[in-house]
Amino acid sequence: MATKKRPLLKALVFLLLAGSVGAAVYFNLRQEKAEATYPTALVGRGAVVDKLAETGRIELVRTVEVKSTIAGEIRDLPIEAGAWVETGELMAVIEPDPNQSLQLYQKRSGVEQGKIDLAEQERNFERQKTLFDRKMIPAKQFEEAEGRLERARTSLRLAQLELDMLEAKANLHRAQLPQGQVALDEVRVLAPIDGIVIRRNVEIGEVVASGLSSYSGGTVLFQIGDPSQMIVRGDIAEIDIGRVQVGQDVNMVVDAYPDTTYRGRVRWIAPVGQQKQGSTIVTFDAEIEITDHAPRLRQGMSCDIDILFARRDSALYLPVERVLEVFDDEAGEDERGEGQRGRFVAYIAQSPDSLAAAADSTRPDSALHLPLSAFAEVELAIGIETSTRFEILSGLASGDRVAEDPSLIRSQLEQEDEGEEKDEDEEG
Repeated sequence: MATKKRPLLKALVFLLLAGSVGAAVYFNLRQEKAEATYPTALVGRGAVVDKLAETGRIELVRTVEVKSTIAGEIRDLPIEAGAWVETGELMAVIEPDPNQSLQLYQKRSGVEQGKIDLAEQERNFERQKTLFDRKMIPAKQFEEAEGRLERARTSLRLAQLELDMLEAKANLHRAQLPQGQVALDEVRVLAPIDGIVIRRNVEIGEVVASGLSSYSGGTVLFQIGDPSQMIVRGDIAEIDIGRVQVGQDVNMVVDAYPDTTYRGRVRWIAPVGQQKQGSTIVTFDAEIEITDHAPRLRQGMSCDIDILFARRDSALYLPVERVLEVFDDEAGEDERGEGQRGRFVAYIAQSPDSLAAAADSTRPDSALHLPLSAFAEVELAIGIETSTRFEILSGLASGDRVAEDPSLIRSQLEQEDEGEEKDEDEEG
């Protein structure tokens, strides 16, 4: 009898152990599933700035190339690069080459010859007038003498005008030489504007070409820039040019002074784009006026520019990765119209018990995790959109907590809905 009870007792013990293990596994699985949580974050408040980030280079609005009107050899250069010059200040002295000097002497000789011819015609006219008054010559002969006098006066005026123009353009003056030597002409190159000498391209002893030469264009002696007005020149890609308009505010940070932000505004946009060699991107030249004038800014400095499209200094916002754009229709991306937008949603943590339990935990505020049941979808009204933030106009309030990964929450909720529909179909 005792022998028959032992197998039965062993079977009962085995069943109890198996049931205990199964129950433990079942409850552990349920507990693990119930404890699956997801990270959350608070809705932020701060500045939301929609801007276009580009790079540029500082240039002066007004620059002038200084050339000599007469070819010759440089004798004196009293101005160095970087010096400030005023209009009319002497910048260089040039000794004209023989050909230029010969041309000048010919003009002067023409004036002197004109004076001699005029004096001769005046004397001849007086003689002819005396004879005409005495009725000793015909009127035609007197009129011819009068005509020659007028032509001599006209020739002299023309020769004098040509000489004056040549001397005025060259700013000629007579060099002071010891007594007994022939005085030579020198060309005085004067500053045409007030400004800073950006570049000096010549040295004493060099021979320069005339700036009036139609073939070479002349030698550039100096380049003067007016620092009272500076611009930043940048290239805007065609994908962004549609949003850029004249008058928009711009923030600039010069590479040489990264701790200072300068202000400016868009002053000009090129009407025609250009495709640079070796590039497939079409860009448009843009000029940005620097409104914060500073002496330490110099031509050629590189800088980062932010063209501001819109700005909210104190706004509710969410990082772009915490907002999900969803489309309720079944059409694919290729079938949707160009520019068609979906709904913007986030998943708000709305369970008071879960929030209270999470708040009582030892985790930091930025690392609170909540179960799936604590989240609910909320549709958002979006204001300014940037590459990193969305301005939230409605749908959320300050202090709300949302899921860090809305796409994960949405997929989990869809899986739960599919599971519940499947269970209902099986029960039916």
